[in-house]
Amino acid sequence: MLVRRFPWLSASFLFVAYAIFSKLIITTTHLWSSILSAAILGVVLALMLLHPLTSSERMLTKWFRSDTIAFMSLLSLAAFASILLNWFKVFVPVIMVLCAEALVRIDLQTAEFTQTQSLVILVIVTWLGLGLGWIMAMYL
Repeated sequence: MLVRRFPWLSASFLFVAYAIFSKLIITTTHLWSSILSAAILGVVLALMLLHPLTSSERMLTKWFRSDTIAFMSLLSLAAFASILLNWFKVFVPVIMVLCAEALVRIDLQTAEFTQTQSLVILVIVTWLGLGLGWIMAMYL
């Protein structure tokens, strides 16, 4: 029963996204710190996506209570958007990973996996993808 409801397609997308991301970060000068950062990023993203809608709703209601904070947030968002567009080639893999991880999390939630099971699945798929990217970069 677990095999039929597991989101294989979206998990494959996440696996490939992290493999590509890992292959790109291997080219940096600080190899082990980059790999460690990517592994920690995978865990942090999985933790953030445990409660995707309730967490963002709480955050938005806190931030937009005053007009000053709302204005500063939108100004910061505009500055980040201009940086993102300027360095689009750098941010595309990160956006790809975020979208793939969100897709898997939604599929896991739809398939009624528990939060702990979803977290473990996301972390395992993330680390396997990072490992495959590292192996591809080192030996191919």
